[in-house]
Amino acid sequence: MTKARNLRTRLLLWVSSPLIALWIASSWIDHDIATGFVNLTYDRALLDTALDLGRNVREVNNKLSIDLPTTVIDMLVSGEEGQRLFYRANSPSGDLIAGDSDLPKPPKSAQTERITYYNSTYHGAPIRAVAVRSPVQPGTGKGSVLIEIAEHTEGRNSYAQQIMLRMIIPQGILVILAILSIWFGVGLALQRLQVIQNDIEQRSHIDLSPIERDSVPSEIQPLIDAMNGLLSRLNAALSLQHQFIADAAHQLRTPVAAIKAQTELAQRQAQSPEVLATLNYLVNAADHAGHLVNQLLTMARAQPGANRHIQLESVDLVQVTRNVTEDWVPQAIQRNIDLGFDQLSENLPLIMADPDLIRELLSNLIDNAVHYTPDNGRITVRVYQSLNEIALEVEDSGPGIPEQERLQVFQRFYRVPGTNSNGCGLGLAIVHEIASSHHARVSIDDGPQGIGATLRVYFKQTTSI
Repeated sequence: MTKARNLRTRLLLWVSSPLIALWIASSWIDHDIATGFVNLTYDRALLDTALDLGRNVREVNNKLSIDLPTTVIDMLVSGEEGQRLFYRANSPSGDLIAGDSDLPKPPKSAQTERITYYNSTYHGAPIRAVAVRSPVQPGTGKGSVLIEIAEHTEGRNSYAQQIMLRMIIPQGILVILAILSIWFGVGLALQRLQVIQNDIEQRSHIDLSPIERDSVPSEIQPLIDAMNGLLSRLNAALSLQHQFIADAAHQLRTPVAAIKAQTELAQRQAQSPEVLATLNYLVNAADHAGHLVNQLLTMARAQPGANRHIQLESVDLVQVTRNVTEDWVPQAIQRNIDLGFDQLSENLPLIMADPDLIRELLSNLIDNAVHYTPDNGRITVRVYQSLNEIALEVEDSGPGIPEQERLQVFQRFYRVPGTNSNGCGLGLAIVHEIASSHHARVSIDDGPQGIGATLRVYFKQTTSI
């Protein structure tokens, strides 16, 4: 699988690669320019020195000589930065007039050309030289003196390198600054994508509303449009699914109620013990079916995509919890279960929530506790402050929930192995859905002294969806 690169890295590679290639090409061109400029300057200096010497050649008593004091000649053959020049003056016949006799001979073109530049080596070091033919006495036909001036190339090469570095280094700094500008510029431009990412990550799983597209770059808007289209199609599909479940559950209510009513009527008329036992089983089955239908309706309302929108308002969790707990007292009394309410904190703040869904959540918590708590057991419902959250707690003395099962019990129709309750396996799934829709969190722990289970739902004091 190809390793994915982020957009910033790709843009940096696409833009920086041509910049670096241009910098390398520019360095090559700068090298040629610097070398040509330095060679031209140094060659002109060599030529000027040769011409100066050639203009001062004199013939005295048929003998040629350079009519300059030794100090002047030394000054003329002193190059840049104290580097000494090498020179030689030959008569028209090739005899040495003055200078270094062992200088390399110029090319044959120097015999005919007035000025000839050439490269050679002298004492094992590379040199650059110029050969100039200067007439002894113009118009007399006595020939020309050959003046040669040479110097080591080390000085001009060093000077060319300095010029090139002064050109390349600023260009390299500009390239680096351009790359850094691109890196940080792209990062600033992509910050809006980070905002969109945070917005999506912080959304509830029930929030399928369109993503805001007006403030994003135009290049990203087609992607946002595609995502919004997907969210719209997903919302429509979920709405159809949950509508079907709600409609089916609603339609089942009437026949299930009718079956239960007719079965109870038959119970009162039955005389045979066998028939009465069968009818009792049918009544229990009808009760279970009715409970399942009600649970399905609650699940359909709580799940994402449901047509019912959550109506947020300020809710007094203490009052709601007390009322729901009182509603379940008769069912608890039938099994001699001690069901109580305990408020551990005074003056608890309100929460923003849907009161109907909060009642459903609490009813399912208590229903689950009543189903799994044995006769003569105990259930305690509490509401208290927990740091910056409001905790709703239901503690029972039932068989408890093994630690390895505490994540699975929130799945639909899942029941802990070994339980004999006639529950339908939707209670805690509904609790989880409602808690998630309110950005609340649910936890399961052992009861006091390891007996039973304690389920807690933590609400933020200012819940928002």
